[in-house]
Amino acid sequence: MEKNASLPIQSRVLNSASFLAQFAISMVNLSLVYHMRIQFSLSAQMVGLSAAVYTSTYFLCCLILGPLVAHLRPRHSVEISMIGMGLSILILLRTTQVGLAFLSLVLYGCAMSFLWPQIESWIARGKEGRALNRATSSFNVSWSLGSALSPFLTGILVEISTDTPLLTGVALFILVFLLIVTATLLVPGIKAVVSERKNIEESTMQDQSTPLRFLSWAGVLTVYVSLAVILTIFPLHAMDNLPYSESKVGVLLLIRGAATVAMFIVMGKTSWWHFNRAIVIGAQILFGVVCLAGTRIQSFGMYSIFFLLFGMLFAAVYSFSIFHGASGSINRSKRMLIHEILLTIGTVVGSIMGGTIYQYLDFRRVLFFCTTLVIVPAVVAIFNSIRKMAFRQNV
Repeated sequence: MEKNASLPIQSRVLNSASFLAQFAISMVNLSLVYHMRIQFSLSAQMVGLSAAVYTSTYFLCCLILGPLVAHLRPRHSVEISMIGMGLSILILLRTTQVGLAFLSLVLYGCAMSFLWPQIESWIARGKEGRALNRATSSFNVSWSLGSALSPFLTGILVEISTDTPLLTGVALFILVFLLIVTATLLVPGIKAVVSERKNIEESTMQDQSTPLRFLSWAGVLTVYVSLAVILTIFPLHAMDNLPYSESKVGVLLLIRGAATVAMFIVMGKTSWWHFNRAIVIGAQILFGVVCLAGTRIQSFGMYSIFFLLFGMLFAAVYSFSIFHGASGSINRSKRMLIHEILLTIGTVVGSIMGGTIYQYLDFRRVLFFCTTLVIVPAVVAIFNSIRKMAFRQNV
């Protein structure tokens, strides 16, 4: 039985692990853009494909290994993830062959699939309403803070060499592994946490899921397409067409990340958006408007505003998905798995399609592509609402 007294300590450990893990992952992912371009002389399309390799593997492993991972204690799953990701990056750094580099990215994505669904379901376990919102918000702030701070440091380290930030990422993976091992030894409650499968079998809850999860999931899918473009394709656009150094690109990504963290804090302290269909639709439409406005930007100051608004609206749409997806559900692991699969599909589509459109057209057309995708769920939802209203009036 999990000890209630240790729950606050568990929360702090998990949030710290989430911060460090996401800091390392963001550092590795951004560094890979430069490393694959510089060390292997890959085209923009191939760089996008390299990002799609580990995200696609993550997606497939979540699907295939998800039911098996649910039988593991969460702490063991996190430990496996850290070891696997660290080893994969070390292999990448040692090779000069593109094929082996891509194979290491397959291992990297597979190892990552042991991390986020398990941590997310662990954090949300046994919570509803405001308690669920506070728990998921703290988690969101933690990982997004790591995502916000990482690009700035990565931009500086990349200017030294592409190896430096990758090795730093490996060191952070080791640190997270040691954090979980140490916490397990010192906190009996963490050691006592059972697997998600056993937790479901022992649960007496009844499913009370909200249908708003479907619109929220559609939103997180489309905004992650745009996020992949910002994290993977924009650095190439800046390198090829803008007078911005890697560190300046890091500043812009830092602005986005800081805005995301700030918005996650706001979302965690408020409840007016809970189960509010109009707010979910409105945020998706605004996100599309911001992407459309991005096609007209010509200055660093305007890019700063663009990244600020992008980060805020991204946090809102992400919060809708993780909260409405988990709310009322018995099988939190499955819901978090769906959430992770959708954002992964978005990342794959954004990396591949963004890289292809950018290579053959330009970055402006990439943002047009993002705009079109992100407003589709909102438009469909509005159309369905109007149709239902018309049907009721005719009855």
